[in-house]
Amino acid sequence: MKVAVITKTKAPVVFEERPLPKPGPGEIRIKVAACGVCHSDLHIWEGHFDFAKLPIVPGHEVAGVVDQLGPGVTEWKVGERVGMPWIYSTCGHCDACVAGDDPGCARQEATGVSKDGGYAPYMIAPAAFATRIPEALDLAEAAPLFCAGLTVYGALREADIRGGMTVAVQGLGGLGQLGVQYARALGARVLAVTRSADKTDLARRLGAAEVIVARDGHPGEALARRGGADIILTTVHVTSAITPLLAGLAPRGSLVMVGAAGEPLPVNPLQLMVGRARVLGSVVGNRKQMREVLDLAVRHDIRPVIERHRLEDVSRIFEKLGRGEQPARAVLTFE
Repeated sequence: MKVAVITKTKAPVVFEERPLPKPGPGEIRIKVAACGVCHSDLHIWEGHFDFAKLPIVPGHEVAGVVDQLGPGVTEWKVGERVGMPWIYSTCGHCDACVAGDDPGCARQEATGVSKDGGYAPYMIAPAAFATRIPEALDLAEAAPLFCAGLTVYGALREADIRGGMTVAVQGLGGLGQLGVQYARALGARVLAVTRSADKTDLARRLGAAEVIVARDGHPGEALARRGGADIILTTVHVTSAITPLLAGLAPRGSLVMVGAAGEPLPVNPLQLMVGRARVLGSVVGNRKQMREVLDLAVRHDIRPVIERHRLEDVSRIFEKLGRGEQPARAVLTFE
């Protein structure tokens, strides 16, 4: 089988021929139908993740079918639709694991980061960390839900979203597009914040009640004029674009970040104190939330905006991601 491999940082992606992997005890083999290309995959290539184990087959937005069962696996059947998220496995014994906080496990393994992932027609996965995909979802559209969907959903839950709240979503890339849809499905009034007026129609189609174009003025003040946001979900990677939004938080509001910005975020402590506001970060959710993400997608017709690509297109996709020119979620398809 042909697989894509990141051999070292900033080196060309290599395509290798490998034998089909065999599942061990407690494992399944997935015949990959689709794998989303996440910005985190580019971060691995750029060298931003020092925990990545190179060489690696990337890809943590995996959707396909169970192709083979390893010894002792009884909860899966060959032919079932299955997906694999960022978290490949956890230790199962630490305080975080016992509490159901999979992302908090310090000994977790990551799909496509420390374990080979879905840039391949077949991959191995622990049966306990794979999730069934409902029949109502197209596999290529389901794939991005295993990271982008879970990331924004987990962040909204981290910020204690409740029906009737006002949620502002900053950025309308792969994460933001799903953030608008999930916030609306959870009963929020959604305001989209974007740099580009060209995305206004898209934001409204996804469920935004209003769209604030940041280049037209101060976005935080624009939010404040609309009563403020109980939650601001920011998906962007530039902290200078995030800071102005703090002025748009409603009392006791939360700014939750899922964009992997590497620069410090300037924060005015007095502003936070007076507003009794919170600034928090969030990473991927847990296995229970993964099931909720898929269930909501079926019940509320939540779908990512995707472009289908071949495995050989990986380098070109990385280039577009690096330039910020990949508006839809790129999905590698193998069928």
